[in-house]
Amino acid sequence: MTIPAPWKVEEVKFLEEMINSGEISAVVGIKGIRNRQLQQIRRTLGEKAKLRVARITLLEKAIDGSKGEEIKRLKEVLNGQVAILTANMSPMRLYETIKATEQDSPARGGEVAPQEVIVEAKETSFPPGPMVSEFQKVGLQTAIEKGKIVIKKDTVFVKQGEIISKEKAKILEKLEIHPLRVGLELLGAYSDGLFYPREVISETLADISAKFATAFSQAKAIAMDSMFLVPEIVPGLLVKARLGAENLALETGLVDESNIQLFILKAIKDAAALSASTGEEAESGEEVGKKEEETKEEQKPSDEDVSAGLGALFG
Repeated sequence: MTIPAPWKVEEVKFLEEMINSGEISAVVGIKGIRNRQLQQIRRTLGEKAKLRVARITLLEKAIDGSKGEEIKRLKEVLNGQVAILTANMSPMRLYETIKATEQDSPARGGEVAPQEVIVEAKETSFPPGPMVSEFQKVGLQTAIEKGKIVIKKDTVFVKQGEIISKEKAKILEKLEIHPLRVGLELLGAYSDGLFYPREVISETLADISAKFATAFSQAKAIAMDSMFLVPEIVPGLLVKARLGAENLALETGLVDESNIQLFILKAIKDAAALSASTGEEAESGEEVGKKEEETKEEQKPSDEDVSAGLGALFG
């Protein structure tokens, strides 16, 4: 029988106490987070939450030794580089706290660009030298101005979804451009006897409110179409019925005190349309008359024509 190392026994015991002491326990992914960034995350969390990086095998033993059966589901998300995080807060508040740990990070090479990376035209801090060829090698147009290397124009350096090469990652770091966003990734959490998968705990109040609003609108539309009478659709049905009655009255010419204004408005509209139509006809008549007058003027004999005619008559 293999006896575990004392430090492993102590670590499992520490993890068990940590998990049992908090209102909520969560497994978080730490892939891609450098040690310096992890320390910054701990400082950001402060007293709000405790974070412990541990081996998966030790975390599994600690979870097995914790209280409750549902908490065992945390083992389902123990994949890759992970840590355990405990806190005294609601699951939604924990998600917001974890999101607040995100920070910009330089690329090392080999990562997928989450968005388009643009290198803007600017003067760099580098003097003429080997950096000129390094810039040109990755496709940046440069020049030397006032003893500094200058990037001449804005360049789409890496397209969204492309792999960031090591050469480009090196240039981005030298230019202090950090294209990545790193932070703790919430994989799953346990609180008050329930296990929360990532897709559930990441729901915000705005997301939930939007889903309720959409569901309510869809339910009202179904009730209206099926004439399923509930208080929520009665105002809409009354409006729909009144509009239908008014249209029917206009089509059949049924006038009474309640709809006389509609007939007056219809009469005004029809009169305006008729006036516009007769105005166009009058304008067309004026154009015809004008053309007739122009024709008559063209047919009138000129003074030269009259003189020529008299000369022929009297020889």
